[in-house]
Amino acid sequence: MTHQERFNAKQPPTLNAPHALSDADLLVPKSLLDGLPPEKKIAVAATPDKKACNWYRLDGLLHDANNTLLDGWVREEVGVTPWFSPWAWEGYDVIFNYDVPRKFLASYLRAVNQFSEAQLAQYGALADDVDQGPVMSRLFAIIDRDRDGKMSGDEIQAALNLPAHAQSISQLIIDYETEWVHRPRKWDAMDEMLGHSGSTPHLNWLAEKERIKQLSWWDEVAEKVGLDSWAKVCHFHPVGLVGCFLTAHPLEITHAQLKQIFPAADDWDIEIVLNEINGRLVEFKLDTRLRQRHFFAQIKGEVGAAMKGISESWEYSPAALKLFSVYYRAHPTEAEQDGYLKDSSGRIIRRANQQDIGRKHFQRLNGNRASHPDDGYDFRGRGLIQITGYEKYNGFMRDYGKYWQGSVPQTVDNPDLINEMPTAIRSVMWFWLASKVYTEERGGGYSDVRFLTKKVNGGEMGFEERRSAYELIEGVLK
Repeated sequence: MTHQERFNAKQPPTLNAPHALSDADLLVPKSLLDGLPPEKKIAVAATPDKKACNWYRLDGLLHDANNTLLDGWVREEVGVTPWFSPWAWEGYDVIFNYDVPRKFLASYLRAVNQFSEAQLAQYGALADDVDQGPVMSRLFAIIDRDRDGKMSGDEIQAALNLPAHAQSISQLIIDYETEWVHRPRKWDAMDEMLGHSGSTPHLNWLAEKERIKQLSWWDEVAEKVGLDSWAKVCHFHPVGLVGCFLTAHPLEITHAQLKQIFPAADDWDIEIVLNEINGRLVEFKLDTRLRQRHFFAQIKGEVGAAMKGISESWEYSPAALKLFSVYYRAHPTEAEQDGYLKDSSGRIIRRANQQDIGRKHFQRLNGNRASHPDDGYDFRGRGLIQITGYEKYNGFMRDYGKYWQGSVPQTVDNPDLINEMPTAIRSVMWFWLASKVYTEERGGGYSDVRFLTKKVNGGEMGFEERRSAYELIEGVLK
């Protein structure tokens, strides 16, 4: 049901409200529903003629027939809507595949247009066996949206960006002959297709067959440890299996999405951020697309497209000092002494005295200690969201053990640690939670940027940068 502003606990959605149909099934973990904010959960008590139900507002999880992600409310009818244990393997498809490597090679070479007309006539039937077989048919049904019999890179990416399709692909279990046992004939069968013969050897293919042989270990090991000599074996991907029970959040952020938001960021930094955030979206109140957009808009507004921690610069002119600082307005002579100095051509010939600026203006702010006159300078803004002041540097250390294991970064003794990954992103996650920045997200999206900026900066400094960042991110995190 499409969201309407009038929907609330006293006036929940109704089944005759405007709506859109989902085009695919999606299994939603109970932890996701339980972790939704209160305003996105509505419980309706039972009446004599109706069962109790729960409404959940889910944004960006389901999609329609045009592959457009849907935002709105879905209903659980208590006692009717089914729930499944992970052990039920609901949604999993077991596909038996008997195609040999020769057929897969034919399918691949045809798909990349490497066959001549004569080869197409000779090997086309082998390629058809694969393309029309159970594995490819299942993948085509999910991925090939224009039904042209091909799966382009764009179509694969589009499918993986839709939670329901990504889940469906991840739940395919393929029964296929193991390649741990060496059967030379199935590799030799590919010789002709690759142009290898006694008179015209294909040296790379010969080397590849030797490599395959060296990787095969079954015959050597099986008898010694009591394994089946016929290599009838089932094996599981341990990480993937555990993931079924941990149940990844369907709103996890991808590398490609974060790269769009921060195009100048190092790939390594992106991976660190994804590793820190994905899997903990509910815990750190990043479990809706709106919250995620605001979170990254605040970061980009502070540090820009490189997503690198930086230390705040106070390279201020005397006029700027007197404009924003009560202290310097009361001591204009000191403003002239501490601000930078330019010559007649506009070139800076004396840098600002940032340490004195910290002592005189910033020392009284942000929980800095009266007994430590350099707190204002030492704990100036750093990191991805410019953590500022002794109170926050110390608070991050104090709370660190609640969320992360290992030794606590000594950010009071070494404040520059806030600029280094993973401490840089962890400091943002801590601040987002400890200062309850997420509570300023009121469902208005773009119009809420002002509220979050005020919560982060205490005013509207950087508001325009954050608003521009939010506009960009809105098109990425849909």
